[in-house]
Amino acid sequence: MVLRKPNFLLDENLNRLAKWLRLLGYDAAVYKSISFHNAIRLANREHRIFLTRSRKLATSNQKFSRRLIMSVDHRDQLKELNDIVTVKEEYLFSRCILCNKKLFDISKEKIKELIPEFVYESLDEFKLCRKCGRIFWKGSHYKAIKKELKYLLTV
Repeated sequence: MVLRKPNFLLDENLNRLAKWLRLLGYDAAVYKSISFHNAIRLANREHRIFLTRSRKLATSNQKFSRRLIMSVDHRDQLKELNDIVTVKEEYLFSRCILCNKKLFDISKEKIKELIPEFVYESLDEFKLCRKCGRIFWKGSHYKAIKKELKYLLTV
C-alpha cells in the first residue's frame, strides 16, 4: 500500500508555514478571507488537513481533519508537524512557494534573458511556475534551506 502525501489547508495567519511546507513539496493551500464553513467544505472535498492557530476552530464539533498549531514561529510550527511531514529529496523544491502550483523543468536557453548572467553561466537546472512565472534554481540558498529543513524535521 502506497501512502499518500497529506495536503493542507492553512489559516491565512499561517502563510510562512505554508511556504515551508511547499518547499518540502506539500500542497499547502491558503485561501484568504474564507469562512470557517467554506474551509471545512474545502478540507473535506479536497482531502486536506486544516491547520489553524485558533483553538475554537480546532475544537469544533464539525467533522473534518484538522490540527491545532500552537507555536508562533514557523520553525516550531513545522516541528509540530514532524509526525506527518517528512523531507524527501524527490519532492524538495517541487512547488512554487508563492502560489502553491507544481514547478516544471525549463531549459536555460528559454529563460536566458530572465535570469542573471552569472546564474545562467554557472547552473543548468531551472524550474518554472506556469501560474506566476517565477523561475527557481538551486542557488546559494538551496543548501542552507535543505539543511534547516532536515534539522527541523529530525529533532
